[in-house]
Amino acid sequence: MKDVRLLASAEYMGRGFGTAGLDLAADYIAQQFKEAGLVPAGTSEGSFFQSWQERGGEPEREATLKNVIAIIPGTKPEFKEQSVVLGAHYDHLGLGWPDVHKADTGKIHPGASDNASGVAVLLELARKLGKTFKPERNLVFVAFTGEEAGLKGSKYYVEHPRFPLEKMMGMINVDTVGRFGENKVTVFGNGSAREWVHIFMGASYVTGVRVEPVANDLGASDQKSFLDLGVPAVQLFTGPNPDYHRASDTAGQVEPEALVKVASVLK
Repeated sequence: MKDVRLLASAEYMGRGFGTAGLDLAADYIAQQFKEAGLVPAGTSEGSFFQSWQERGGEPEREATLKNVIAIIPGTKPEFKEQSVVLGAHYDHLGLGWPDVHKADTGKIHPGASDNASGVAVLLELARKLGKTFKPERNLVFVAFTGEEAGLKGSKYYVEHPRFPLEKMMGMINVDTVGRFGENKVTVFGNGSAREWVHIFMGASYVTGVRVEPVANDLGASDQKSFLDLGVPAVQLFTGPNPDYHRASDTAGQVEPEALVKVASVLK
């Protein structure tokens, strides 16, 4: 909840496209990855940032966007080019672009459930696993930018992956998991690999959290960029809420138990 409150605070101004608030969020996430003991995996040596230029926003302008990337290295030499990606987008709508309701025009959109919640789960998993977990394959944590502008960050990542795309085992995207109104974790894209249904049935059994697998993907979040290129990918989601893309999507609306249950399933 500390992560959610910070990212959804007025200081971050809704983490809009090309804004100072978005850069603050990127810096914060990178620092958390560093403190968790993850290895930086950005474009430059020792950097967590994968940066490039995009046009967007209102008024339209060119801006530097940054994915924040870190890894827990794999331990098996024979799997050295294989990876699993865990992702969540950290951008939101700022003052409303590109999807503003008339009544919310000019207001800060905090983006607490969408998607400070997913970032909080990603960071907590990094903290729990970063210094102790020894995966066989590379575990790549990516905080994507530009999702609200058309999946910009995930599209850039699959074009410039940290490890070969053809050797990527799968991708799990955590997006909008801060409200547990229907008391379940929905898994979109479950049909993208035959193994998913067994994995999530097992996770549900072990954690006691109700998981609802959905074979099809809605194409509404960053997993679509991976699916389009043949990588098995899913989205964890806890259901729609009336504050979606509204100025009322505040940290006070986020349910801590939802975050804990999603994190349990993901782990």
